[in-house]
Amino acid sequence: MTGDPEYIPEGRRERDSTVGQRLRELRKERGLSIAVLAKASGVPGSTISKIENGQLNPSLVHAINLASALDANLGFLVRPQDAHADFVVHRKVLRDAIRYPELALELQDLSCDSSRGILEARIGRIGPGAHSGKEGMRHKGEELCHVLEGRLRYELQDETIVLEKGGTLHFKCDRPHRWVNEAEGETTVLWVFSDGLSF
Repeated sequence: MTGDPEYIPEGRRERDSTVGQRLRELRKERGLSIAVLAKASGVPGSTISKIENGQLNPSLVHAINLASALDANLGFLVRPQDAHADFVVHRKVLRDAIRYPELALELQDLSCDSSRGILEARIGRIGPGAHSGKEGMRHKGEELCHVLEGRLRYELQDETIVLEKGGTLHFKCDRPHRWVNEAEGETTVLWVFSDGLSF
C-alpha cells in the first residue's frame, strides 16, 4: 500500500475530473501560476498539471501539501466553498466522500461546509494494512483521532502510539506524523482537525 498518485485511465477521466477542476479554480482564485504553486507546495508542476487535467489523482501527501499552500482544506477538492447561513444540517445521504483507492481509504465529510469555521471532521474507513504514506506529514493546526472500530498505529515523530476501539489521540500537527491500520480488517475512525486543514 502506497501513497503514490493514481493514474486515471482515459475512460474514467470525465468521472474523476472534479478534483482537478476544483484545484484549478482555487489556484486561479489565489492568482497563482502552476510554477508558483509547485514551489510553495513541493508538488512538481507536471503533477499539478496532470491533476488539473484529470489524468492523475493526487496522493494523500500531495493533496495535503497543495491544500496547505492554497490556505485551504481538502473539502475544496470535492465541492465549492460558498457562504451560507450560520448553521448547516448535513443529511447522511448528502455527505461527500473522498476516496483514495491507492491507500484503501475512504473519508466521509461531517463538517457540512468546511469554509465556515475552524473545525473539520471526517469519518475514515481504512483498509487492512493501509497507511498514510511512507513519509510523515506536517501541517498547521491540531488533529484528534478517535477509533470507532479496529486498531490504528500513529507514529508521531519519535513516538509510537497504538489506538484501539475507544482510544483517542490529540496532537499538534507540526510534528511529523503518519498512521497505519494494524487491524486484520477495516478500521473506522473519527478525525477532527482545526485551522481548516485536513485530508
